[in-house]
Amino acid sequence: MNERITRLTELTLKGDTYAVPVKVEFDRNDVFLSEEERDVKRLCEYILAQEPKLTPYSTMTGYFNFNGSVVGDAFHRSGHRHFQSVKETHYLKSVGNLSTLEWQHATADYEKVLKKGILGLIDEIDVSLAVHTKEEEIAFLTGLKRVAETLIAWTEKCSARTRAFAETVEEPAYKANLLRLADTLLRVPAHAPENFYEAVLTIYVCFSADPDSVGTLDRYLAPFYFDGIEKGTLTCEEAKECLQELFLMLQSHTHVTCRNFTRGGESHFCIGGYLPDGADGFTELSDLILEALVDLPTYIPQVTVRWTKKMPHETFRHVMDMERRDPHKRIAFQNDEKRIKCYTEICGFPYEEAIRYTTVGCNEPAFLGAITGSNSKINFARSMELLFAKKAHLLENVKNYEAFYEIYKKEMLADLEEGYAWDDRYNAVRARDISYISSLFFRGCIEKAKSLTRGASDIVISSPPLMGITNVIDSLIVVKQFVFDEKIVSLAELTAALHANWQGYEDLLGLIKKKGDFFGNDTERSNGIARTLYATLYEYLKDKTNMFGYHFLVGDLTGYNEHFKWFGEKMAATPDGRRAGEPLKFGLGQSGGYDREGLTAFLNAVATVDPNAIGCGSTVTNITLDEQLIKNDENFEKTVDMLEAYFKNGGVHFQLTYVSKEDLLAAKIDPDAHKNLRVRVSGFSDYFVKLNESLQDDVIERTQKTQ
Repeated sequence: MNERITRLTELTLKGDTYAVPVKVEFDRNDVFLSEEERDVKRLCEYILAQEPKLTPYSTMTGYFNFNGSVVGDAFHRSGHRHFQSVKETHYLKSVGNLSTLEWQHATADYEKVLKKGILGLIDEIDVSLAVHTKEEEIAFLTGLKRVAETLIAWTEKCSARTRAFAETVEEPAYKANLLRLADTLLRVPAHAPENFYEAVLTIYVCFSADPDSVGTLDRYLAPFYFDGIEKGTLTCEEAKECLQELFLMLQSHTHVTCRNFTRGGESHFCIGGYLPDGADGFTELSDLILEALVDLPTYIPQVTVRWTKKMPHETFRHVMDMERRDPHKRIAFQNDEKRIKCYTEICGFPYEEAIRYTTVGCNEPAFLGAITGSNSKINFARSMELLFAKKAHLLENVKNYEAFYEIYKKEMLADLEEGYAWDDRYNAVRARDISYISSLFFRGCIEKAKSLTRGASDIVISSPPLMGITNVIDSLIVVKQFVFDEKIVSLAELTAALHANWQGYEDLLGLIKKKGDFFGNDTERSNGIARTLYATLYEYLKDKTNMFGYHFLVGDLTGYNEHFKWFGEKMAATPDGRRAGEPLKFGLGQSGGYDREGLTAFLNAVATVDPNAIGCGSTVTNITLDEQLIKNDENFEKTVDMLEAYFKNGGVHFQLTYVSKEDLLAAKIDPDAHKNLRVRVSGFSDYFVKLNESLQDDVIERTQKTQ
């Protein structure tokens, strides 16, 4: 980092670059306006009342925060009255221990605004106004246009404030930066940017409209970067500075006192992946983005590298090396082969749209200009628990595993049907809110005269994460292995053990935990059962969509919140050896020492579980390694080879943690002495000592792989 970025970083980490919202007193006579008119009027007044954040080290400004007094952005949902009402009653509060309302992530269509500028969006609105005739559609488009014009007026205000501030700065180079910024704000984002600096500044300003993911950053910045490099008007160092200032703004958007200030899931984007011509898209700019990020001692944003089978081994190794050099654990990995297969074959998206995916939040897939379509978490393991706890009479005459599975499948699909119905209910309530500022930058909103909250986009995935998939797989394995294959226990005896919460059946429980052929051990039985379950999910979901027509896919992450714990606390014992009240497992993986056969076996089991690719929703695979597999160069080469083979075999995702269990246990005892330990959790990274205890325990319980 150069001196300017170093000073700006210091201010960012102290919280001094946070844009404090300016409170606005609204006209009391607004009450006589229609709801739509009032919302737009107050939104525009609020934007123009804000003050740009400036320092002597700034070369960019223009983002602002909402305070809940107006209908703000669609990510924070501040001022979204209907969502706030359902949040009070259902957010993190389960219905029947099956479903709970959760957050949604999104990414604006930065590629479009870079091509057209806000004035180009206004032209599109005018075209749409000439087509739509319904009163509510005209009102929506008129509101969008007014907000767009206000954003241009806002940048003009930022320009004036910047010019005035420049007069107080004595250092010549810093003053020149500010004067350049003041001039540039009069051109962008009103007009389409013409160079790399203007392009990054456009993103910087427009981020306020959707303060979440910046999407496929290396793709839409590539024309500006390579044009500048070729013409000699841009150097790599200048581009790196621009990127770092953008990243510092993304960090600043979260207040320093917020627990999420150190959590990378607050802003998550992708680089690399397939290009429209089928080539691998990891470029010189992709590498520069990683370098710019890793050099910053910050936590936000985090980035996922999209691997393709065309990515050179040397490139994959290089990116893995950058991951091991990043103390703040901001890099994760996705497999384009599996995801593109899912999005084209299952979702039916054209190839040129499917390759535009990114990952947002804690690892939810989204597309430029689109939200993640789901609003909830679902307790997938509830069906297994209820079958044994309350419907055991259905099992009285079961003669073989196949008959058992058919009974369980019926219960499982009934639970899923109910869970997805709840997700639609949450969507229906949210659809009552109109987000004007976010809809301006989202796909389909202008053309259809419809808010993004109402299903405007046609490229959206709905993937309510399913908690406890591994518990279900392992429970099925136990039933097949111990009841029907080895005949160690009858189904009635297993049911009795569960009703007793394993008390009096400790020998059976010990045998199951010791000899169980659990998922992750890459055996014929465990792999076959897992694949059968995923095949069932594929058949059920391949044509299933939500109320907006968004395709349902399988996800399994928990995010920031402890859904796996909260669901588990209200559940009876399950056949996998879990006692009543114990947490469920999340992510597509294994923990608790159940995966005994090492890293290669674990990776192969995960990679081959889902050949149909239905599990390309919000999914994570956590891998905990002995640190010597990363820090020792000879071992590192073998680890790179194994993880590359894992993707070639069909793995979708991985993120690495390589902190010893001993250090983690010590950190629970003495947090102050271990406050710098960072781990990957559920699609995000954070300091271990800041995690809730159940998340800490999950990290500790992951099996540390040594081979």
